[in-house]
Amino acid sequence: MISSFAHCKEQLEDGNLAILPTETVYGLAANGINTVAVKKIFSLKGRPTTNPVILHVSNINEASKYAFIDEKAEKLAEHFWPGPLTLLLQKKEIVPDIATAGLSTVGIRSPSNDVFRKMLTALDFPLAAPSANPSNQTSPTSASQVLEMFGESCPPVLDDGPTELGIESTILNLSSKKLSILRPGHISAASIEKCLEQPVSTKELHEENSHLKKSPGTSKVHYAPKTPAILHASIKDCLEYKNITSNDLIIIHSSNDIERFNKIPCKTVALSRDGDLHEIARSLFGKLHDADKLNFNQFHLCLNELQDELAYAINDRIRRACAKNS
Repeated sequence: MISSFAHCKEQLEDGNLAILPTETVYGLAANGINTVAVKKIFSLKGRPTTNPVILHVSNINEASKYAFIDEKAEKLAEHFWPGPLTLLLQKKEIVPDIATAGLSTVGIRSPSNDVFRKMLTALDFPLAAPSANPSNQTSPTSASQVLEMFGESCPPVLDDGPTELGIESTILNLSSKKLSILRPGHISAASIEKCLEQPVSTKELHEENSHLKKSPGTSKVHYAPKTPAILHASIKDCLEYKNITSNDLIIIHSSNDIERFNKIPCKTVALSRDGDLHEIARSLFGKLHDADKLNFNQFHLCLNELQDELAYAINDRIRRACAKNS
């Protein structure tokens, strides 16, 4: 049910769950240092306990209560927080093992959404808040999507309209000497390199199973619609694919390309008007969620062909959405 700020705050203080908006997706929130509360997140989502959650805090001073902060973390927080950058750090003892999948590291970020930040200020604990959806399904970017996915079991939802960014935060591993991106997002490796004046590796993104236990959102099958989804390396490959039926849906990045599919006897929708990457990222999960309700036989998704780090982050989500059929 849609609820008030005061009611959601009361639920969280009582060790229960509440759905809160971030700038990326809606999160299933609970007291991140309360073992019983965090277990409720895993139970409702059906989330494997090997998949850690991220702690959300107001600022770097709050983060220092739960993780060991070094000069790099301080510099990154000053530059990118509040915002969609998660720092993987060595955890302090106060953080329960359930939140970190038993690892010695914890992911921490400071979200920029005003409602979420107001809640953090009103509470005296950090919030664990993975995406508010059953495990491996598409992440929710609106309150209505959360209500549809959880139905009668849905915790109270604080509705703040559609989210601003639409794909989850970049995750940067600061727990080892070699800095590396574990999950791509709006904050690019290049911008982090510029901030820290040192290299940031993206190698682990290309090595299957290399970091599955360190970071959330990196299992091979993730962000997946219920409808089977077929992956195509390009629009050209999709146009040449022979097994598209009249009850299929083709999802492309720009409405400028829709005419290219006029001779294919099925519906085609675009994620943006003109290929703008921010619009594509913002709309991706919502389009998949809405299309899932329309009883298509299967979806066809094309990878974005731009050489851009945000395009890579979008493609990461598309690949995982299609992984069940690859």
